[in-house]
Amino acid sequence: MAYILGEREFWGLPFKVTPAVLVPRPDSETLIEAALALMPDGARAWRILDLGVGSGCLLLTLLSEFANSTGVGLDASTEALDVARDNAVALGLAGRAMLVSGDWQSPQWWQKLGGPFDLVVSNPPYIERATIGRLMPEVARFEPRLALDGGPDGLAAYRIIAAAAANLMVPGGHLLVEAGEGQAIEISKIFRDCGLTVEAPFRDLGGVDRVIPATH
Repeated sequence: MAYILGEREFWGLPFKVTPAVLVPRPDSETLIEAALALMPDGARAWRILDLGVGSGCLLLTLLSEFANSTGVGLDASTEALDVARDNAVALGLAGRAMLVSGDWQSPQWWQKLGGPFDLVVSNPPYIERATIGRLMPEVARFEPRLALDGGPDGLAAYRIIAAAAANLMVPGGHLLVEAGEGQAIEISKIFRDCGLTVEAPFRDLGGVDRVIPATH
């Protein structure tokens, strides 16, 4: 329905959506809540990175909350970046958001991003590849596979992000990632094995451990 209407509300803001991006979901608002809880100084000029920016709903919402901050959004899909740019312009945030084409599976992919950052966020692909076809038809048939396919065990993107975290974050910087149901324990271990300090997950309205917070 969101693709038909061409728009979906997220955190009270209107976001353009096309089949090039995931439809923003209420569960993802948990990540915004987590960022505001961990970084209560809304006047600080934070530097924010969104990995897999998609429609821009996470990055642009954070920039709207942190009025003096700037952000970078990375995506491998040029079509998704076009949507994010349109949303940045519509929300009056284009001057504070830099959108970059890049693939985090490329060697030293983080070098073009201009880090390190105070806050790194991501809603990465976390569906096990073999199960994508069994998702609800409106997801499996219409939403972009690139944003769904998390590899054989659904955790491939988290390993990539964890391995690059030291290059992406300032000391004491925060990393917030969205997770699928039942993945929190495994993701937390991946982060700890890469030297990150992991805190208790933030739960969504359904009681699912939805956002994993870590610090560098």
